[in-house]
Amino acid sequence: SVLVFEVFFAAMAEVKRSLGEEFDVVVSGKWRLGAFTFKQENGLRLAAIHQTGALAEWNQAHPDRQVKAGDLLVEVCAEIRDGVPGVRGPGKVLYEELLKVARPCKLIIGAGPLHG
Repeated sequence: SVLVFEVFFAAMAEVKRSLGEEFDVVVSGKWRLGAFTFKQENGLRLAAIHQTGALAEWNQAHPDRQVKAGDLLVEVCAEIRDGVPGVRGPGKVLYEELLKVARPCKLIIGAGPLHG
């Protein structure tokens, strides 16, 4: 019953976001992002988040700021400090940037429909 309470509490504490609202996450350690993606004109669509990988680790450590299936990766930034711009563009560009950027790195995510 303690686990049920923790899951309930985490769900209640989750930040609600409007569709397209941008938020940042910092991924480190694992090279694999851990997501099934689609390259789109305006970013990299995160169609599914796997149970392992950098995003799964982020979600486990930040239950109130989770990255969800349907979100859109819109920026990859090698600098994790605020105010330092990263790379934005089509999904192909962001995918290539993910392959070469050092970790830790900051990702800017546009909230998908599961955040509402």
